Amino acid sequence: MCRLFGLHTGAQPQTCSFWLLNASDSLSEQSRRQPDGAGIGTFDPNGKPHLVRSALSAYLDPEFAIAAQALTGTSFVAHVRFATEGELSVANTHPFEQEGRMFAHNGVIRSLNVLDRELARRDATSLVLGTTDSERYFALLTSYLREFSGDVVQALRACLTWLAQNVSLYCLNCVLATPQEVWAVRYPDTNPLWYLSGPAGTGSHPAPTGQSPVRFTSRYWAVAGLDPTINTVTVVASERMTDDAQWAIISPGWALHAGPGDAFQLLDLGLGRPRRQIGHDELGHAATAQGAD
Repeated sequence: MCRLFGLHTGAQPQTCSFWLLNASDSLSEQSRRQPDGAGIGTFDPNGKPHLVRSALSAYLDPEFAIAAQALTGTSFVAHVRFATEGELSVANTHPFEQEGRMFAHNGVIRSLNVLDRELARRDATSLVLGTTDSERYFALLTSYLREFSGDVVQALRACLTWLAQNVSLYCLNCVLATPQEVWAVRYPDTNPLWYLSGPAGTGSHPAPTGQSPVRFTSRYWAVAGLDPTINTVTVVASERMTDDAQWAIISPGWALHAGPGDAFQLLDLGLGRPRRQIGHDELGHAATAQGAD
């Protein structure tokens, strides 16, 4: 149970500091309600993943603010965590990296013994370095990406179908990033997943030539003097992060695909209902962290 963020900036490398620090509902602000760790991931010019993760709350951690301003790229994944599976540790902090891709998840998967047996059968157990349901989910997806030679649509469809038929789940919302592309999936209909795409109201800005001082306000870390410009980007988030009227919601069972370049599409994965749907009243202490309008 967490909050997701994905950003694709087209062909122009940018930072994501506006969204993580200065937006009215920035990820730093959301971390006050999701306090169990935060991470940011992007790719260097050679396509190598670069992750900055901490078990600290984003709004308390100056390293989160520094990384939000310093990291530049065209594909980003960021996440703030409300822990439901696994202890507080860097190893359990999203986003995760496997075989050159990055991934973050918002939701709950149970029946982990069943999932573990499937990971062993698919020779994917070694991909899991922590103890979360989310990293296991990613490992299963990675095993299908191997099977389908990197075809993300086929892998997502097969992975989500297996999970829907074999484990108990509440939500499988996720963001997957490669150096050139960002994918986001909403499934089933339990939690929202919003997106903002196009040349208007997207609040991104070019990569800076120098860094502005990071300051602490009464609410959250921010970058002094940040003045967003308008560029063609796609933002994915668990909550609408600004008051822009252009925010739209991904339909349940659909995937958003941004990139390469300015390419954008929404795809119906053709998924049915989960066989074992966990109700909101079954989530216990984690229920208050699920979903946001």
